[in-house]
Amino acid sequence: MRKVLAAGLGVALMVGVSCDALAATTDGGTTFTIKISSVSANDTLKVAGSAAVKAPIAPGVFLLDSSAAAFEVGKAASAELQALAEDGNFEPLQLALMDKFGARAGMFAPGLEFTVTAKPGDRLSFATMFVQSNDKFYAPAGGGLALFDANGRPVAGDLTASVRLFDAGTEIDQQPGAGADQAPRQKGANQGADQSGMVAEANDGFAYPAVSDVIRLEIKAAE
Repeated sequence: MRKVLAAGLGVALMVGVSCDALAATTDGGTTFTIKISSVSANDTLKVAGSAAVKAPIAPGVFLLDSSAAAFEVGKAASAELQALAEDGNFEPLQLALMDKFGARAGMFAPGLEFTVTAKPGDRLSFATMFVQSNDKFYAPAGGGLALFDANGRPVAGDLTASVRLFDAGTEIDQQPGAGADQAPRQKGANQGADQSGMVAEANDGFAYPAVSDVIRLEIKAAE
């Protein structure tokens, strides 16, 4: 499984410099430069009875749309979201979104900037795996982040406060950073006991790091 994640990251890094080709190109809009970074330290995730470990995020997907999101809160996860949340495999969800939304969807590698061009009403949706888990992922609260305020002004700055940790509801949870069925330790994809849950903000009784200790969302708007 570690090889799968490494391969996915390798693909992301190879195409990261050309992520703009996957970005939205709505005529006459505002161009936003977005960076979603992994900021975990080597001891960010505290593991009961063991040494603390790093808590990285995986390459993820994004979508620019006025109403749709990369996933739906309160509904069962798609097979494509399951692959991302359980195994860090972003490609199935990326392809599904691009098939439906075209160039308004794409992938991103943590720490590499990508751009989208948006108009008032557009929202940024994204999803990236919390690697030290069974089926957790980070995404904007409610599934999407408005790129303009109520007065039509572009949003910008460090918007990490808008990010939440979600549970895909597809696999029984284990101690974060220690579970044998989690990507860094499992022997193959889709390993672990199935769970027939719904996508929701994480609330499984385990302790997770503060969102800002794991991921950073930064947005710049062209003037």
